[in-house]
Amino acid sequence: MSNSKHAGMTLNERLFSAGLLERFDKALEERDRATLEDLLVRVETEPNLANALLGDSFECWFCGLGIDRTDSPALSISASSLWNGDAEAKPTQIIYAHWHCAETRMKGAKMTLERDIFLPDEGDS
Repeated sequence: MSNSKHAGMTLNERLFSAGLLERFDKALEERDRATLEDLLVRVETEPNLANALLGDSFECWFCGLGIDRTDSPALSISASSLWNGDAEAKPTQIIYAHWHCAETRMKGAKMTLERDIFLPDEGDS
Protein backbone atom coordinates (compact mmCIF):
# COMPACT_ATOMS: atom_id res chain seq x y z
CA MET A 1 0.00 0.00 0.00
CA SER A 2 1.33 3.42 -0.93
CA ASN A 3 1.96 6.15 1.65
CA SER A 4 1.23 8.81 -0.94
CA LYS A 5 -1.44 11.35 -0.11
CA HIS A 6 -2.41 11.06 -3.81
CA ALA A 7 -2.86 7.26 -3.84
CA GLY A 8 -5.91 6.18 -5.79
CA MET A 9 -6.49 9.62 -7.34
CA THR A 10 -6.70 10.47 -11.01
CA LEU A 11 -4.32 13.10 -12.35
CA ASN A 12 -7.04 15.79 -12.24
CA GLU A 13 -7.91 14.85 -8.67
CA ARG A 14 -4.25 15.07 -7.66
CA LEU A 15 -3.86 18.47 -9.30
CA PHE A 16 -7.11 19.79 -7.79
CA SER A 17 -6.18 18.50 -4.33
CA ALA A 18 -2.77 20.21 -4.56
CA GLY A 19 -4.32 23.48 -5.82
CA LEU A 20 -2.43 23.16 -9.11
CA LEU A 21 -5.18 22.38 -11.61
CA GLU A 22 -5.54 25.90 -13.02
CA ARG A 23 -1.77 26.31 -13.34
CA PHE A 24 -1.52 22.90 -15.01
CA ASP A 25 -4.26 23.73 -17.51
CA LYS A 26 -2.48 26.99 -18.40
CA ALA A 27 0.85 25.20 -18.87
CA LEU A 28 -0.85 22.61 -21.06
CA GLU A 29 -2.52 25.31 -23.18
CA GLU A 30 0.84 27.11 -23.57
CA ARG A 31 2.66 23.82 -24.23
CA ASP A 32 5.08 24.66 -21.41
CA ARG A 33 6.84 21.31 -21.00
CA ALA A 34 9.08 22.36 -18.09
CA THR A 35 6.14 23.58 -15.99
CA LEU A 36 4.07 20.51 -16.85
CA GLU A 37 6.88 18.19 -15.79
CA ASP A 38 7.39 20.14 -12.55
CA LEU A 39 3.68 19.97 -11.70
CA LEU A 40 3.51 16.26 -12.52
CA VAL A 41 6.38 15.57 -10.13
CA ARG A 42 4.70 17.66 -7.41
CA VAL A 43 1.64 15.40 -7.53
CA GLU A 44 3.79 12.27 -7.60
CA THR A 45 3.23 11.43 -11.25
CA GLU A 46 5.87 10.53 -13.84
CA PRO A 47 7.17 13.70 -15.57
CA ASN A 48 7.37 11.82 -18.89
CA LEU A 49 3.56 11.88 -18.93
CA ALA A 50 4.05 15.38 -20.38
CA ASN A 51 5.03 13.71 -23.67
CA ALA A 52 1.60 12.12 -24.07
CA LEU A 53 -0.23 15.22 -22.83
CA LEU A 54 1.53 17.35 -25.44
CA GLY A 55 0.87 14.85 -28.20
CA ASP A 56 4.52 13.84 -28.33
CA SER A 57 3.82 10.16 -27.95
CA PHE A 58 7.27 9.17 -29.15
CA GLU A 59 10.13 9.37 -26.69
CA CYS A 60 13.78 9.56 -27.71
CA TRP A 61 15.65 6.35 -26.88
CA PHE A 62 18.76 8.32 -26.00
CA CYS A 63 17.68 11.45 -24.11
CA GLY A 64 14.21 10.38 -22.92
CA LEU A 65 12.50 13.57 -24.08
CA GLY A 66 9.42 13.64 -26.29
CA ILE A 67 9.84 13.95 -30.02
CA ASP A 68 7.74 16.80 -31.37
CA ARG A 69 6.04 16.34 -34.73
CA THR A 70 7.95 19.38 -36.03
CA ASP A 71 11.22 17.44 -35.59
CA SER A 72 11.15 16.21 -39.18
CA PRO A 73 14.52 14.43 -39.19
CA ALA A 74 13.55 12.31 -36.15
CA LEU A 75 14.23 8.62 -36.68
CA SER A 76 12.35 5.36 -36.28
CA ILE A 77 14.95 2.60 -35.95
CA SER A 78 13.93 -1.05 -36.20
CA ALA A 79 15.94 -3.87 -34.68
CA SER A 80 15.53 -7.56 -35.44
CA SER A 81 17.63 -10.65 -35.15
CA LEU A 82 20.30 -10.71 -37.86
CA TRP A 83 20.32 -14.49 -38.05
CA ASN A 84 16.61 -15.30 -38.04
CA GLY A 85 16.78 -16.51 -41.66
CA ASP A 86 14.03 -14.21 -42.92
CA ALA A 87 15.13 -10.90 -44.42
CA GLU A 88 11.49 -9.73 -44.49
CA ALA A 89 10.80 -10.60 -40.83
CA LYS A 90 8.96 -8.05 -38.75
CA PRO A 91 11.26 -6.05 -36.48
CA THR A 92 11.33 -7.22 -32.90
CA GLN A 93 11.68 -3.70 -31.53
CA ILE A 94 11.37 -0.15 -32.82
CA ILE A 95 13.12 2.72 -31.12
CA TYR A 96 12.64 6.41 -31.77
CA ALA A 97 15.25 9.15 -31.62
CA HIS A 98 15.91 12.78 -32.29
CA TRP A 99 18.30 12.99 -35.24
CA HIS A 100 20.96 14.83 -33.23
CA CYS A 101 20.78 12.27 -30.39
CA ALA A 102 21.15 9.33 -32.78
CA GLU A 103 23.94 11.00 -34.74
CA THR A 104 25.87 11.69 -31.55
CA ARG A 105 25.30 8.35 -29.85
CA MET A 106 25.42 5.93 -32.81
CA LYS A 107 28.99 6.48 -33.94
CA GLY A 108 30.62 3.19 -34.72
CA ALA A 109 34.25 2.20 -34.96
CA LYS A 110 34.18 2.55 -38.75
CA MET A 111 30.69 3.85 -39.59
CA THR A 112 28.39 6.71 -38.74
CA LEU A 113 24.84 7.57 -39.71
CA GLU A 114 24.80 8.97 -43.23
CA ARG A 115 23.44 12.49 -42.82
CA ASP A 116 22.71 13.03 -46.54
CA ILE A 117 20.33 10.03 -46.61
CA PHE A 118 18.14 11.43 -43.83
CA LEU A 119 18.71 15.16 -44.37
CA PRO A 120 19.39 15.60 -48.10
CA ASP A 121 18.51 19.33 -48.15
CA GLU A 122 21.19 20.25 -45.61
CA GLY A 123 23.95 19.48 -48.09
CA ASP A 124 22.66 22.17 -50.44
CA SER A 125 23.04 25.04 -47.95
